[in-house]
Amino acid sequence: MTDTRSDPQRQLALRVMLLASMVGVTAPLIAQTVDNAQSPGAAASSPVEGSIKSSSVQPNPVAEPETAAMPAQGVATTANASKEDEIIISGARATQRSSLETKRSAAVILDGIVNDQIGALPDNSVGDTLTRITGVTSDRFKGNANEISVRGLGPTLSFATFNGREVSSAGADRSVAFQQFPSELVNGVLVYKSQEADFVEGGSAGIIDLRSLKPLDYGKRRIVAEVRGAYSPQENDNLGRTGASYRANLSYTDQFETGIGDIGVSIGYQRQDTTAPEDYYTTNSAFVPCTTSANAPGTSATNCSNAVTAPTGSTVGGRYFATSSRAWRANVTNEKRDALIGALEWKPTSELDISLDGQYSKRRSLERRFIFSITEATRGIQPQIIGGVGNDDSAGALLRYAGNSNLETQNERRQRNETYVGGGGTVNWKHDQLTLVADASYSGSHRTETQKATRLRSNTRVAYVFDNTRDAVPSVSFGNFNINDPANYTLAGYARNRLATNRRDKIYAGRVDGSYDLDGDFLQSLKVGGRYSSHRRTNDNAANTDLDTIAPALSVAGNQQCRTSFPTNDFMHDSKTNISSWATFDNDCLYRTFTGGSEGLPFPTETRDPSDINVRERIWAGYAMANFRSQVGDVPVSGNAGVRYVRTTIDSKGFNVPVSVVIDPNSGLFVVNPVAGATVVESTQKGRYAYWLPSANIAFDVSEKVKLRLAGYRSLSRSGIESFGAGVAIGAASSTATTVQDALANSTTGNPALKPLMGWNADVSMELYLNKDTSFSLAPYYKWLKGAVIARSAPRSTTLVVNGAPITISSIAPINDDTTRRLYGLEVSGSHQLAWLPAPLDGFGVSGGFNYVHANFAYPDPSTLAPYVEPANLIGSSKYNANASIWWEKYGFSIRGFYRYRSNYYKPNSSTNRSVRGSDFLDVSVQYNINDHVQLKAQAQNITGTRDIFFKGGYDSVTEVSASGPTYYAGVRVVF
Repeated sequence: MTDTRSDPQRQLALRVMLLASMVGVTAPLIAQTVDNAQSPGAAASSPVEGSIKSSSVQPNPVAEPETAAMPAQGVATTANASKEDEIIISGARATQRSSLETKRSAAVILDGIVNDQIGALPDNSVGDTLTRITGVTSDRFKGNANEISVRGLGPTLSFATFNGREVSSAGADRSVAFQQFPSELVNGVLVYKSQEADFVEGGSAGIIDLRSLKPLDYGKRRIVAEVRGAYSPQENDNLGRTGASYRANLSYTDQFETGIGDIGVSIGYQRQDTTAPEDYYTTNSAFVPCTTSANAPGTSATNCSNAVTAPTGSTVGGRYFATSSRAWRANVTNEKRDALIGALEWKPTSELDISLDGQYSKRRSLERRFIFSITEATRGIQPQIIGGVGNDDSAGALLRYAGNSNLETQNERRQRNETYVGGGGTVNWKHDQLTLVADASYSGSHRTETQKATRLRSNTRVAYVFDNTRDAVPSVSFGNFNINDPANYTLAGYARNRLATNRRDKIYAGRVDGSYDLDGDFLQSLKVGGRYSSHRRTNDNAANTDLDTIAPALSVAGNQQCRTSFPTNDFMHDSKTNISSWATFDNDCLYRTFTGGSEGLPFPTETRDPSDINVRERIWAGYAMANFRSQVGDVPVSGNAGVRYVRTTIDSKGFNVPVSVVIDPNSGLFVVNPVAGATVVESTQKGRYAYWLPSANIAFDVSEKVKLRLAGYRSLSRSGIESFGAGVAIGAASSTATTVQDALANSTTGNPALKPLMGWNADVSMELYLNKDTSFSLAPYYKWLKGAVIARSAPRSTTLVVNGAPITISSIAPINDDTTRRLYGLEVSGSHQLAWLPAPLDGFGVSGGFNYVHANFAYPDPSTLAPYVEPANLIGSSKYNANASIWWEKYGFSIRGFYRYRSNYYKPNSSTNRSVRGSDFLDVSVQYNINDHVQLKAQAQNITGTRDIFFKGGYDSVTEVSASGPTYYAGVRVVF
């Protein structure tokens, strides 16, 4: 198979060469920098003196206040920096220094990006910012970084907080959609890669903490306004669109001295009206193994099968993987978002600090889909090229074949609305050696998605030849059939009104922490605390009203009245497919024609069904921790040790529909049907668990430039909350049965008794801080993990009302893997400012990171492909990921290029294991300061137009390709 991917090994080699070249260039510079480190602005005894201390960024409430805010010993604050440093430190260099100091002064292993200036982060979302941190990768949604993976563990194994508080999710699991947080209103992101006892549990991979401004620590008034226009060439190709959109934000920070104490306020607002155009090729989620080859592919009515003996009209040959449908889709989109982040801080006395902060985000996304589909893609298959047969492509990939199928032009209007509300209040009281902190918080997400869909079918089945050898997006020859002629689609009109999702996620939490400073020769402080949270997840899922049978005359009328132009001028322009357009129809027009009006097909009055979720998870946690400091010989040593106890209870309510089962006593054939008009039966199932989580962190200040950290801890990551669902989806194990239990033996359910993924973790971090702008770190890690959830794997007793009476059946449910899996890896990162070069080259700086991870997880494919494919590894785990950044700042300019890469990773969906091909992305940003108050900004995202490519059953068995192209931004930022 030839396509636009290159050989994966060759791609990896090129990227390793890139990073190696970067290190090779930087190494001699570092050596020279050591000799020249004693600049007028940096004292010999303080290798990072002059770096910016980010005290104005809201500290993580779960961290000990003095630990979170204090710089490393011997590091000067901004107030001690020379005037020369104040002039030099700005933009990317200031952010780099601040981030290095945060890393160096922390009590745990962490990486982050911190900037005191609101709106200064050069990214469009927090997800994009996070991908610039070593060991952090993202999944992409609508062209943007979305779900985040840390150190090779999937997004579900990370734990997200905002100012130290748990963040809710509107997605199907616990992973947070970070693109909902605009980077313009967030001042920093930290990724904690080791843990301590006062951290909220939940992240075996790490804790991702977003930070907002703490206004009293900021210490000055600031008003920032920014407007950026955006241009998408792909959106410009859509009819009636210009490709233009915008985003704007306004923020205000101030402090007031009053008769009741000092008061600080910070508030930021963003408005965004953008688009996310995407061209798609996609298949049905289910792939099946087949061995048959139709003798007459253009007319055969037989679907391919995994036969040993050839059916009539077919022969048997090599095995290949087929799918029941294939589709090409053009998306026309619009998204509007309003976001608000604010903080109010009151300090009535020097001992008491009271703060409130909140976050609000509302997104409204409209997507119009125009789809062309081969709906019977397993019918009459005659394979011509199979992967692994005389070629080097992945075994079983169906690369070229002939067949016949009905063709459909399908239309959808999808409206997704998503609201996030979060915030809380903290009271911090410090008297002499005692500090007490109390915090209460709320985080809530609500997502609704509705779908109105229509279709028209071809007047006849069409013979075709499918070819996936030239590109990831296939070409298809349909002979004399013109897919662009609307007159060829007059049959089988269809309409659907669907409530696809109505998901609510609410988290209420409260905590109390107390610490006492001992100032002893060894023990520095003791800290104890407790936390309670109540997490409620509900989802009213898939409430459909379908109109399957439409009078032929209405189908013809819809065809004639609702024809419309193809929505884009350049569909899949970066691919080699020959399918660039097809006959399209106006979805709203067809819907009105088929249903009698825009409000036709109302949702059913009873929307509860077994797929719905209603789960409450309650957590009680308490901890005790000691911070210590000593010396081993001449080496200062500091750290902490503690233990956390966690108890969790789960209550899951299921909604089951009574069914009737009729079994023929002679043949064993049976029929299962829901009982019409029956009342939905509610049932509740429970789960509980409790664990002790010990932890220890120790840091050795080997020298003024070298720090060695060791960490050991036990972690947990909770199972996906919707895997606790108690509803039972009816399924039949075979065509015959002797008992009701046999007839329902393939029913599926969730499992509220699932335990979390438990892990023992060992981390090392060797950190070299050569001067205020130069660092290098090497961090190996090892994890022993047990309890990963394996979907639909074991019987679980459930109760259903069958034939009017409750009976117990064994449904298939997910279980915890009882095998201890091992994951180990290595992170390498570094940064350097080339300040020793002559002007203007002294404005250059570089940073980069590389992460390697190996894991031995095994997720069997849940489909009929299982005997022929290897189990998948850990969800979201890329064996290799890397990022590199180069910037130049001089004469008011700040120019930055950022590159990121990740190798293949596993991203399952409903029916089979699915993976994503490795990919890389390149972004560029330019800023120019006209004066102290006005800054011009320009940015280009994904300038290489990288596509997202998914595969099932093998690298060359492509199941999805999405292309969104580059986006360009330009605007102005004004600061007062």
